[in-house]
Amino acid sequence: MRRYLAPLILVLLSGCGINYVKQVSPGDTVGNDRAVIVYGVKVEGQWGYAKFSILLDEYDAQTGKITGNCLVHTKTQATVDSAARDVQYFAFEVPPGQYVYSPFNANLLAGGNVAFEAAAGKHVYVGEFVYEKNRAVTLRQNLAQAKAPIDRLFPGLKGNLSAADIRTVKSPNIFICTP
Repeated sequence: MRRYLAPLILVLLSGCGINYVKQVSPGDTVGNDRAVIVYGVKVEGQWGYAKFSILLDEYDAQTGKITGNCLVHTKTQATVDSAARDVQYFAFEVPPGQYVYSPFNANLLAGGNVAFEAAAGKHVYVGEFVYEKNRAVTLRQNLAQAKAPIDRLFPGLKGNLSAADIRTVKSPNIFICTP
């Protein structure tokens, strides 16, 4: 009986941490059945840790909840060195749908939480999430200014990037996984 316990546990937990998001590397091509989300992260204020991350979660606009759970959690995660002071851009290949500023982020978003749509075959620029000196995270959206550095980093997205249609939404709740 004992020798079957470990394989049984592995089978039961094999889905833990499934994420249908892939970080885009330079030169990657993305199929028309997927979407691409691009955003920047910058630290201007004094963050007390070595790294700073921004997460965006897949979101159900009908229910106002993130779609993730303990087994499957579709999310982007962009992490920067907190000592770096320049914007660092990230691109993610994601399932088409709605996405929201994650309730799992360490800081709330100034001005209220935001959501947007990432449609199949589209490449959307969300903006730059900036941790400011007042310890707030703000979203700055200036595609004209961001286009050149994004085009250099991700030449496969060049000419196909459009600004995400951002809307304010109620902050969704987190989920808690317990044994």
